[in-house]
Amino acid sequence: MDSVLIGVVRGVMLLGLRWFVYLQGPRKRLPPGPRPLPIIGNIHQLGKNQTETLRQLAKTYGPLMSIRIGSVYTVVVSTPEMAMELLQRHGQVFSGRTVPHAMDVGGFNKFSIFFGPAGKEWRDKRKMCKEILFSERDVVNLHNVVFMANLNLLLTTIFSITSPDTAMELMKIMEDFFTLFAPNITDYFPILKVLDPQGMKRKAELSLGKLLAKFRDFLNHRLDPRRNNPNKKKQDLLEAIIDITQANDYNITTQDIPYLLLELIVGGIDSNSNMVEWIMTELLFNPDKLERLKREIKSAVGENGKIQEADIASLPYLQAVIKETFRYHPPGPLAVTRMSEADQEVNGYMIPKGTQIVVNTWSMAKDPSIWTDPESFEPERFLDNKLDFKGQHFQLIPFGAGRRICPGIPLATRILQMTTAVLVHNFDWKLEKDKDHPDHKEAIFDVGNPALRTPPPSSTPLLSDYVVLICKFRDVHVSTDRASIGLIVDGVRVSHPDLLVGSRMA
Repeated sequence: MDSVLIGVVRGVMLLGLRWFVYLQGPRKRLPPGPRPLPIIGNIHQLGKNQTETLRQLAKTYGPLMSIRIGSVYTVVVSTPEMAMELLQRHGQVFSGRTVPHAMDVGGFNKFSIFFGPAGKEWRDKRKMCKEILFSERDVVNLHNVVFMANLNLLLTTIFSITSPDTAMELMKIMEDFFTLFAPNITDYFPILKVLDPQGMKRKAELSLGKLLAKFRDFLNHRLDPRRNNPNKKKQDLLEAIIDITQANDYNITTQDIPYLLLELIVGGIDSNSNMVEWIMTELLFNPDKLERLKREIKSAVGENGKIQEADIASLPYLQAVIKETFRYHPPGPLAVTRMSEADQEVNGYMIPKGTQIVVNTWSMAKDPSIWTDPESFEPERFLDNKLDFKGQHFQLIPFGAGRRICPGIPLATRILQMTTAVLVHNFDWKLEKDKDHPDHKEAIFDVGNPALRTPPPSSTPLLSDYVVLICKFRDVHVSTDRASIGLIVDGVRVSHPDLLVGSRMA
């Protein structure tokens, strides 16, 4: 027994020594960066505000900088020119993704558009999303469900579901799922994966299993009536997905559908709800901008008019507000991540295969050489230029760029435009009490390998802490159910029939 124990200890020590020697090996031709410490790398230098820390380090080491987080090398990109170099000119090499340990369960990484390898199946799924699911065609009238903000809006758009009970049930499951996007030591120190010390992979198996089971139920409930009556269809995205799989135009099967739905719902509810909160926060703290937007909408639809999607094209200031919010509060300021699929020389430096690439969109958003007065919220800057956020202008890439650009841009844009327009037009907004502007600089070093991701929803401003909404029109339905209101405002109706007062709910 003692000899076995001694052998195990020696084996562990030998593996540890080899790992240590590997980490301390020469960083031949890697981009410059701060010297890492043994074992932990540069983790100690990042602190709480990683975006600003990396921005300051880039001033010393340049727009292409290397750091080590645990045992994983990461190259940080800090300028539009360098982002274009990697994501566009060398897009094929830097099209990989590193799958977080917790997400490597249930075949999710195989079926996922976000994490899946950039092969033929991945291209088919993206093409389907881009050309059909997220096209500009009018699959569903978003106005009728815009107050079922974000989660309910997505449920209606995809499944034709408007039940608050269904939304609440999904919200509870997703709350468990979002806990998986917490720092996981195995993503920084892969040698510990076999131990799963935080139990993240076990939690992921349970949480993903519940979500996928729910989406399979949605799918089966839709497929059964179609078998009996093929002509009885609902006008939503799920029907479009089913039609595509049955036509087999994109080599997509019904087995893929629950995974696609998972990414649509989880990705949409998180990013859209965060962005709507930031949009309304900036408008509240810049009342002149809010008033200008209200005047523009009133001029387009009238005092008592209802906003339709066709009106959006005649609202340039609304579009400028959304662009400026994407610049000022990039969703996941370090979330444009890639992994090199092969060794690649860039700007005179060698980036080895398996290196993670992180684009610091926060740094680019605050660069005075790119933007005039970058620390100010100024939608007017977008009124006289043609910059957009669809991946062609690398000064503004909230959805990424290149081969891995988010395929859901059209759908996300529609939801943000309609939600913002209806909230501004149908309600009068004011601050209930004096409150400092929320900290928009903080980012959270979160999951990945080591993916630096968007902060969880709680890091965005909680408008319900300090906002009063006055509903201007009696025919506007405002539910007091938390799931119906979604993540924009948690509210309770008080005695006055047209007053909705922000209030934290247990």
